[in-house]
Amino acid sequence: MTNSYDDYKKLLREFVSFKSISTDEAFIPEINKTVGWLEKLFKSSGFKVKILKGKTTNPVIFADYKVSDKLKTVLIYGHYDVQPASKTGGWYEDPFTLFEKNKKLVARGVVDNKGQVLVHIVTAINLIKSGRLKYNLKFLIEGNEETSNPDLPGLMKKYKKELKCSVVVVSDGELTNNKPSIEVSLRGGFNCTLTYTTGKNNLHSGIYGGGVPNAAYELSKFVGNLFNSNNSVNYKDFYDNTDKITKSQVINNKNLIKGGQSITKLAGVNTLLTEKGYDFYTQTGLRPTIQVTGIKSGYIDNGYANIVPATSEVRLNFRIVESQTAKSVFLDFKKYVAKNTPKYVKYELTTNGLHDPIKVDINNEYVVDVEKLLEESYKSKVSRKYVGGAIPFVGDVKTILGVDTLLVSLGNEDCNMHGANENFDIDLIQKALEFSHSFLTNDIVNLWQKRWKTN
Repeated sequence: MTNSYDDYKKLLREFVSFKSISTDEAFIPEINKTVGWLEKLFKSSGFKVKILKGKTTNPVIFADYKVSDKLKTVLIYGHYDVQPASKTGGWYEDPFTLFEKNKKLVARGVVDNKGQVLVHIVTAINLIKSGRLKYNLKFLIEGNEETSNPDLPGLMKKYKKELKCSVVVVSDGELTNNKPSIEVSLRGGFNCTLTYTTGKNNLHSGIYGGGVPNAAYELSKFVGNLFNSNNSVNYKDFYDNTDKITKSQVINNKNLIKGGQSITKLAGVNTLLTEKGYDFYTQTGLRPTIQVTGIKSGYIDNGYANIVPATSEVRLNFRIVESQTAKSVFLDFKKYVAKNTPKYVKYELTTNGLHDPIKVDINNEYVVDVEKLLEESYKSKVSRKYVGGAIPFVGDVKTILGVDTLLVSLGNEDCNMHGANENFDIDLIQKALEFSHSFLTNDIVNLWQKRWKTN
């Protein structure tokens, strides 16, 4: 594995040096450099490469390597775009220059997602060189995962024949307690903006204060009433169609916490505020939630403006679970807003990014085999994890390509993706490379034979 790690580190240093930030058009030249680098890397290793272009989003790299018509095909998905980062944002060093600290590799994108998808790229390249690759292999690497990609489903439909595969693999998350897991569900959801207007303009607080509606106060009342003392959403329709949580799921989720780093310490908070009776992973993986992500109203610059604000805005993020649908949850919320907004307040409600939750078929032929390979590589029992986040691509895979997705995260739990000093534990990189090697050489046969001889 030493050579694989050396190859990996060399390429990772180059890969993370590109400021492929998708949230800012100023970085389009860096996006294009990243695409060119990936295209060259794949072509030099024998892949056929197509650059897929949507109407408004960054290019998607599609790389295809065929070994034999007799072999199954694996499609590996990843993304090359990253969140913004600057040294002034708390980084030890330049975030786009790979460095090592405390037995971790540190840089923006080192886990999310350049470092994780590169594990599979490097493994594939080395196996092609040695003639040991046991699958036909395809990579689909996009440049707008961090901003959502409205063009990707259309591209998948257009190139459905080229993308045909037996299974899809996604490595774009974190381990739990730095132990391996198969992710078996993803929450769906959407964002929405609610704006309250109480007058045509801000008013002098000395003349009108206490005598007219205040948009900031009215909206804060609405938000406060949206939740109850049990930390749950305060209207019953929100929980319609949620799946019953089973005893085995609860046991599984409680085992994720045992012997691991404290969740409060990991999150940097003083306490957990789950609904009564739910542990952290059951709450975040199997219960829906609404989170306030931003509030804007009045004057918040230097000094004070003595006003009665006329407008106020709140941004909300919804996370929903199987068997809910994003459309029905939004329509229920729309009714709730209409019913609970005072008649003297004008309001506007907008939404975007609706996507439904995903439940992975854990009975598909790959799951058990992959769990055994993970157990061998990490020397640890494999957990099944219900994930609170979302990867809309996984839903598109099932709908458009008609195949299942293996969600195998490789990053350390304290990787701090999206934050300062994003990092990838070197020991876990080694284990990830070992797993990828075992998977792409279809080493499950050798593993079963070895265990049979041992027993």
